[in-house]
Amino acid sequence: MTRQPSQNRKENNEKLVQAEELFKAYMKGNAMRCTTERIIVLREIYKTGSHLDADEIFVRLKRKGLSISRATVYHTLDLLFKCHLVTKIDLGHKHTHYEKAHGVANHLHIICEQCGKVVEVTSNELAELLEKLCEANGFALGSFSLQVFGKCIDDGKECGKENHQSE
Repeated sequence: MTRQPSQNRKENNEKLVQAEELFKAYMKGNAMRCTTERIIVLREIYKTGSHLDADEIFVRLKRKGLSISRATVYHTLDLLFKCHLVTKIDLGHKHTHYEKAHGVANHLHIICEQCGKVVEVTSNELAELLEKLCEANGFALGSFSLQVFGKCIDDGKECGKENHQSE
């Protein structure tokens, strides 16, 4: 059964509301102020389907006319990571990217070293293997973030930077 865009929007909105509630509870439980700016950063991440770095988030919010400092964006991202609402990922750049974590299935990123193309893949087999590895070493698998670097292959030819745009 194919999902309708309105169903996806509804599910995404529900995940955003849940993430906001979890974030507010985390801040309250840690005696932190729940500011509008912090909630705006969370919303920006949860409303986008891409991987954003802190500066991209800052610029997006500034373009929307919001008054927020770069330091607030960085600090909020750290808080969101600590309460497991965002994941930090390395896409082969010299800075960290962030993506939403609440309500998102564990997945890996396959990244082209030449053009920067990013493909997200969910694998039950990989999850099972990681679970076994964790158990064998005295851990219970929680979430995982895995990045695999390689080179695209287009119609049997290696990728060139002109073939794709970075995501």
